[in-house]
Order: sequence, then C-alpha cells, then structure tokens
Amino acid sequence: MPDTPLALDWADDDQRNERLHQFAHALKNRLGSIWQAAALLHDLPEGPERRLLLDLAEKNYFQGARELEALLDDFRVPRGVTKLQRAPLDLAAVVQRSIANNAFRTRKKEQEVRFMQEPAIVDGDAQVLEQLFDALLSNASKFSPQGASVDVAVKPGGPWAVVEVRDHGVGLSEADLKQVFTRYALLGSRSTAGESQARSTLARARQWAELHGGTLSASSQGPGYGSTFTATLPLVRQHQQ
Repeated sequence: MPDTPLALDWADDDQRNERLHQFAHALKNRLGSIWQAAALLHDLPEGPERRLLLDLAEKNYFQGARELEALLDDFRVPRGVTKLQRAPLDLAAVVQRSIANNAFRTRKKEQEVRFMQEPAIVDGDAQVLEQLFDALLSNASKFSPQGASVDVAVKPGGPWAVVEVRDHGVGLSEADLKQVFTRYALLGSRSTAGESQARSTLARARQWAELHGGTLSASSQGPGYGSTFTATLPLVRQHQQ
C-alpha cells in the first residue's frame, strides 16, 4: 500500500480523493489475494478444519472491505456513477438486454427466466439501468438452485415504472434484509454453486435507482422462500396512467 499517511485536514479535495482511491485499490488487491487463497481450500477434503479456514477467510475479507467502505464514507468520497446521460427509454428493452447479458449464468444452471412486460417509458441512462438490472439478475441466479426459475416483470404503477425480479432460491432472513444493500455486508445466505458472496453490486444498484429518482427494495418471506427485488423509476409524463 502507499506509504503516504492519511491526513484528515487536507484542503485539496482532489488530492484527498486520489489518495483514498489509491488506498482503496491497494487494500482491495490484498483482500482479493486472501479471497483467492481461501478459494483454493475448496479443493481440500471436507472437514471441520477446512470449514473453519473458509469461514475465517470469508469473515476477514468482508470485515476488511466494510472498513474500507466506512473510511470512504467518512471522507465523503464519491464513488460510482454520479451523472446520467438521460433519454427516453423503453424499459422492457433494457431489461431484455440484461436478461441476455446473464444468459451464460442461467444456462449453466439450467434456470428459466420468465419475462412479462407492459409498455413503460422512462427518462434514464440506458447503460446505467442495464447495469442495475444486470446486478439484480446476477444475484437472482447466484442464489437460486439448479433448474429454478426467475420471474421478471416490467409494468406501470401509477406514475412509476415497476420492475420486479423474483427468485425461488435461498431467501433472506430478517437480519439479512436490513443489510442487503450495505456494501460488503456478510449475510447469512449462501450462493448455490460457490459463486462470489460479495454483494456490493446491490448497494450500487440502489444508488443507480435513486440517481434516476426511483427506489430499489428487497423482500423475502425468509430463508428458503426466495427473494424479490423491486425497482421503481418515474415514467415519462405522457406515459403515466
């Protein structure tokens, strides 16, 4: 990591932000190495020592990542997309592209994506919204078993366009629901085929929805009952019902 010490009273915001970005990049590289090393343990015979090592590595990985995110939040460092390139969009077409983007995941796990759509025109950034729905569909696939279905719906709801991504997978506990949009929160649920547990993309997805003047929420009846992620985005006025 860089040797320059942190200085909380830097007057130059650009200098401070660059320093913190360097720190974040270096720390994430180290954490990534730990995670890769821990992944190698999957090839070892099953047993209590192997499980203990995996749990320890996972816990330290997520704790380190959360501490990093807290540091960036304390410094109010902007992250991710902050400006949008808006234009009227057919929301169903954007979601359809995201379904295609994630086909490599769903085909591998023999999962069926069932898509229902109604006309919904929003004023949004096509690339950012596609990333938002990529995150939701990737999450649904990762936390659903082999051969499961994922239900996706686009529909108007008053002044809003509503997109629901519902899976029939591992579900979320009440405690997990409180943290699911927190970057690098260590949740109790586990992916079904050893996929990455880092759900930082869900935090970014909520940011992207809010940048559009919308919302992103999650619901679940509990572990084993699947999860539903619901995004709302303002409809273009002439398409409001």
